[in-house]
Amino acid sequence: MTKSSTATATMAIAIALSWACTGKSWGQDAITARLHPSGVIELSRGAVVLGRVELNAHGPNWQHAPQTEGKGTVDDLADKSGKRVSGVLVIPNTEDGAIEYIENVKTLAQGLQIEYDLTVSKIMKLNGLQVSVNLPVEQYAGKEVLVSQPRQDPKLVGLPEKQQEGRFQLWSGQGSKAEIAKDTDLAITAELRASTDVMVQDLRQWDNPIFEVRFPAIMEGGGREVTAGAKFHLDLTITCASSVKLVTP
Repeated sequence: MTKSSTATATMAIAIALSWACTGKSWGQDAITARLHPSGVIELSRGAVVLGRVELNAHGPNWQHAPQTEGKGTVDDLADKSGKRVSGVLVIPNTEDGAIEYIENVKTLAQGLQIEYDLTVSKIMKLNGLQVSVNLPVEQYAGKEVLVSQPRQDPKLVGLPEKQQEGRFQLWSGQGSKAEIAKDTDLAITAELRASTDVMVQDLRQWDNPIFEVRFPAIMEGGGREVTAGAKFHLDLTITCASSVKLVTP
């Protein structure tokens, strides 16, 4: 993992995810956004999973804390515009350290507005804290990610058909927009409010058939010490080419 400096305490990341689906008869079918009790959001069209949006973290020695392991409850927002997940994500290797999170998910005409408010429970070290867009290898192998970079030409990153032995990090750097599978029926554009760290990874090395586009608030090889009560804010807007229906299990 590469080191990266990011703002401390409160961090805001805005991500606009645009689904441009063309070329197949189901291209304009409604997208289902399934909000799980943990707060993970799965986006699908019919039986086809397009991706998952997930808050996650890494404790010391890069021990992963996926949001799928978070313990949360789902309630309606006060104005009935969406859902609120109140949860706790336990961080490995921190002697029961945890991140408490409030995740608000509001429905838009063609998407979702998602906000995370995070509070650290105790002094601990974190190697990583991020929002990830996880893409199934089955759907995206052979596709490309075009990352717009500040003061540089865009970077084209291939998502390989076959796993490249010993190489999981496909690209890392600064970016303001990531166009995934551009001009295909699987196209996703992740547009940030401002340039921030971006990583594109192939997770098959860990028997996980996923390509990950990661937007980190923390990403440090030696770990960053965070204090009890430290707060982070992350927010993103998902915009789709067709209507989105938010459902809960």
